[in-house]
Amino acid sequence: MCSRSAGMANSTERPPRKPYAEQPWKCLLCGKKAARWSDDPLAFEIHGRTYAAEGFVHEHCDACGEDTVDAEQMDAVQRVVTDAARGDLGRLSSDEIHQLRHDLGLTQAELESQLGVGSGTVGRWERGTVLQGATADRLMRVLWAHPELLPELGYVAREGRGPYRTRRG
Repeated sequence: MCSRSAGMANSTERPPRKPYAEQPWKCLLCGKKAARWSDDPLAFEIHGRTYAAEGFVHEHCDACGEDTVDAEQMDAVQRVVTDAARGDLGRLSSDEIHQLRHDLGLTQAELESQLGVGSGTVGRWERGTVLQGATADRLMRVLWAHPELLPELGYVAREGRGPYRTRRG
């Protein structure tokens, strides 16, 4: 699976999406004249399981088998696949992560600090473009059920924010 920004495609090699091109064009990956538009489901593997994203028109090469999704569609494709994986694996949904963070009175950066994950990770979880790991998911569930444990992770509330109104000494 490949993502390509609209600016990278040569408009003379790639026909418009509609109507579907009758003649194949040159694949930008393998160079063979076997690329065509397809609305077949896109398959993604996450943790050894395959999930399908349906309803997305994308470029498919019959020669190399590569599917190419336009960059502007990629977040939507990732959200569909991530939502399916979350449901299958029993993980918190994007909305649940967002609600958990608000219930705990934390910013995205503060929750990232408590969980020990990188900058921007919680935002990607909340947007649904990245699946959270099992350990982070379990820890978020524990913190949601027991917010009194935040100080055990070193959480220091800012004045007037969060479940704890005073700073630790």
